Amino acid sequence: MNWQTVFNPFSKFSEKQLFIFGFLFFIVNSLVCFYTSTKMDSIFHFSPIENLTLTSALLFVLVCTVSAILFLFLLGLAFYKKTRLIDIVNTVLLSQAPNFMILFCIKFSGLDTLATKINGTSGSVPSLDLDSIAIIPFTIGVFFMLALIIYGFMLIYNGFKTATNLKKGYHIALFIITLFLFITFHQVYIQHLKL
Repeated sequence: MNWQTVFNPFSKFSEKQLFIFGFLFFIVNSLVCFYTSTKMDSIFHFSPIENLTLTSALLFVLVCTVSAILFLFLLGLAFYKKTRLIDIVNTVLLSQAPNFMILFCIKFSGLDTLATKINGTSGSVPSLDLDSIAIIPFTIGVFFMLALIIYGFMLIYNGFKTATNLKKGYHIALFIITLFLFITFHQVYIQHLKL
């Protein structure tokens, strides 16, 4: 196994293998969202929520995944008329594979506690009682999460590039800009869904 397999599995494995692997992570991400009481707002974005049921967690992950697939498929067709739906499905499913590790990092590194303290201060400067021992797992968790987030974005870029035969610089720039706009729009849109 080489680095090409890790960072661009889309050119190394069959579409069936990629789909099965991606679907397994879809299920794992749904279960971890339920376990950590975190809803998926958009691909690569999560928010804490109280009283999240397993069905709601599954529905949030499903809505985010399907909408990302539809968005990227339409964008892919604009770039390359021969874009196949299965390639976009695999791209979105595999790019979300690192998310369960990110959710566990948030839960066990103390980031969720820190976010709760900051959100509970209502405009005043929070008093964060962090001792030197507690800062070590927090810092390690943050760096590990950043690496996983970058890896997820690399997977979605490489998968989209492979699926759409993306080569022109302005197409790449347009993909990046529209992806971030989609993620932002979806975070706002999903807040209005009653799942």
